[in-house]
Amino acid sequence: MTLPLAGVRVLELGRVFAAPWCGQMLGDLGAEVIKVEAIEGDPMRIIGTGQIRDAEGRETGERSVFAAVNRNKKSISVDLANPAGVGIVRQLAARCDVFIENFKVGDLSRRGLGYADIQAVNPDIVYLSLSGYGQTGPYAPRPGMDNIVQGLSGYLSMAGEEGRPPEPCPVSIMDFSAGMHAAVGIVSALYARKANGAPGQYIDLSLLDSGLALVGYKMIAALMQGEQPARGAKIRGYIPAGVFETADGWIQLTVPNDVDWKRFCEAAETPDWVDHPRFRDRWLRTEHQAELLPLVANGLKQRTTADWVDRFARVGVMAGAVLTLGEAARDPHIIERESILTVPHASGGTIPIVRNPIRYSQTPLDTYTSPPLLGADADAVLSELLGLSAEEIAGLRAGGALGAASAAG
Repeated sequence: MTLPLAGVRVLELGRVFAAPWCGQMLGDLGAEVIKVEAIEGDPMRIIGTGQIRDAEGRETGERSVFAAVNRNKKSISVDLANPAGVGIVRQLAARCDVFIENFKVGDLSRRGLGYADIQAVNPDIVYLSLSGYGQTGPYAPRPGMDNIVQGLSGYLSMAGEEGRPPEPCPVSIMDFSAGMHAAVGIVSALYARKANGAPGQYIDLSLLDSGLALVGYKMIAALMQGEQPARGAKIRGYIPAGVFETADGWIQLTVPNDVDWKRFCEAAETPDWVDHPRFRDRWLRTEHQAELLPLVANGLKQRTTADWVDRFARVGVMAGAVLTLGEAARDPHIIERESILTVPHASGGTIPIVRNPIRYSQTPLDTYTSPPLLGADADAVLSELLGLSAEEIAGLRAGGALGAASAAG
């Protein structure tokens, strides 16, 4: 079976997180993704605490952040300030189905690589621009990144604890949300082009718009109700809920309704709480949570996390251990589903990857190639797609338009 996007070719001019995440999603789905990097490479190559090592265990200089969002791609490094470098990108774009970029608004147009420029050489291209704030509006020229958009979208106003400063999410949720929206937008545009005979088109996607979609259900409630949600994860009627300390760690717990409340009391061996005049229904528990939550917290400290998880699972209450990243990777459920894999790296060593979460029955996503070394695929890409000779490629390197290929370990 061929993968869903087999035969689709993508030219990715993506840096940092959101656009590379989109490109990786398309690559996982079977697209050929050619990543165009600066001569010095995507800045994420040197970011991250995880160091990639070669077969002998020596550090390679490649780091974990780039590896996390750039598998299943080819790399070519080009100087976009060099007219010959711009020419390379235009020629490649003429042979691609998709063009992805996340430069500052107007930056690529000034270089002759905007949508109008690429459409002129490839009318059927699906061209996606992913920016902080979109191509229009007063914020369009501003630089933007995940943590700033967490604030502007309203997300940050709800994060953290009451009485303390807002706490940004440690995961780049706005970037990854935008990357996934980008992938859906591209696949939909490709479907429209093939199934409906629609032409290629331009997609304007921003971190802020994606962030607003992410908080949409909270936003709609706030606008309808006319008040800001309380900071933190507690929801009216979902009491008790939250993170609680146990005898040996932490547990996350949610009791969303009165049926689950009875089950909780069964597992906690507190039958007198079921019909307690201040706890017997979800709204009473919400009203009297200042009294109830300390009782729950004290009770949960009396047993281990594993004991509580087992008890709650038996009665059907939603609960789970709060695991470290290492513990999550070793969790038996995650191991059985092979959600984390080890693949060979081009340096000669191996790296762990988090596999694509989409599980197809007929076209399984079970092929994962190493994140590419900088410029490693330039010769093959330029000779196969553009028909350039070894001498012509060498000339582009000598003229500074094309970067040298990194050697494998």
